[in-house]
Amino acid sequence: MLHILLNSPYNISVSSLLSFSSIFDDLICIQDGVLLSVINNFYYKKIYNNFNLVYFLKDDLSARGLLEIAKKNHLIMSNYQNFVYLTAGHNTNMTW
Repeated sequence: MLHILLNSPYNISVSSLLSFSSIFDDLICIQDGVLLSVINNFYYKKIYNNFNLVYFLKDDLSARGLLEIAKKNHLIMSNYQNFVYLTAGHNTNMTW
């Protein structure tokens, strides 16, 4: 399953996200979801360690001034084309 985090991790039910996910699922963070890229935030390890791969939309990181932080922390960045491939490559997706 592909999980799409478009809201800030502070504005969603993280417990629901974790209960509906597994280590075989992928997560892509878009819009305010890219705030998860700030590694010292409260939810980073809780969410990040619960997924197979975690992607961050590069344009949204850039728009929020987080691109350099993501590069420094070696996070997986994605463009819109890869986002489409991820969506098409998963049978189901869930938006948070």
